[in-house]
Amino acid sequence: MMKPQEWDTTEEFTGESRFIQPGGYVCRIKQAKVDMTKSGKEVLIIAFDIAEGEFKDYYDEQYVKKVVSNPDAKWQGVYRQLTEGNSLKFFKGLITAIENSNNGYKWNWDEKTLTGKLFGGVFGQEEYLNNNGEPKLSTKCRFIRSVEQIKQGVDVPPVKKLKGDLAQDTFGSQASDEPVPFY
Repeated sequence: MMKPQEWDTTEEFTGESRFIQPGGYVCRIKQAKVDMTKSGKEVLIIAFDIAEGEFKDYYDEQYVKKVVSNPDAKWQGVYRQLTEGNSLKFFKGLITAIENSNNGYKWNWDEKTLTGKLFGGVFGQEEYLNNNGEPKLSTKCRFIRSVEQIKQGVDVPPVKKLKGDLAQDTFGSQASDEPVPFY
């Protein structure tokens, strides 16, 4: 047998994987942008990573592994928040949580100033359908709170079940296949 060319640089797959668990995590914003949904509503899109603890840099590690085999891999640490109508109070709560988590920071209506800011993320499991139409679970940031709230402890939200063909949480992160605004 001949040794494959990439043998020395290929990371072995041993079946051991690190999966983020539901609960509270201190997160850092990597990038933020405002966009429009397909229905014409304004949405704040936050790309983030875990900033502390056992899962620090979790999404960066996942992205680096995925991009090796798929150059079109997408960043997975994303939170979307609608900013108007019935969602305005949740958007204001998100901004308040970020202000409370970053001493001296005051929201100035420039989403670029969110880069590098901390927030507390409440992670929970959500059902989705895989490519074979089978229900599976993923763990996502479901709510944004202050870092202080996260450090005091948070309740894990119940599993968000699929409803028919769609799963959409109108109180937090919006499911979407839109490209993430970085990498």
